[in-house]
Amino acid sequence: MAEDSPQRPSGREPDGSNQDLWKYLTAGTQLAVTVGLFAALGWWVDQKMGWSPWGVLCLGTLGIAAGMYHFVKGALH
Repeated sequence: MAEDSPQRPSGREPDGSNQDLWKYLTAGTQLAVTVGLFAALGWWVDQKMGWSPWGVLCLGTLGIAAGMYHFVKGALH
């Protein structure tokens, strides 16, 4: 006697969700790397030009703005 039983969840997500997960993980990583690189460049400028702390502050802020722009652009797309 065969009964129709509901299928058990296999614990696997649909195929599209893994793409979304990687999309958001890479967006966050890209934001962090952008801010870090701009801040490091600002630190280098401070060391070379003697502008401490203005290089880190200005380029770090620019890195935050650029990173957030790309983060929001990617999230809305």
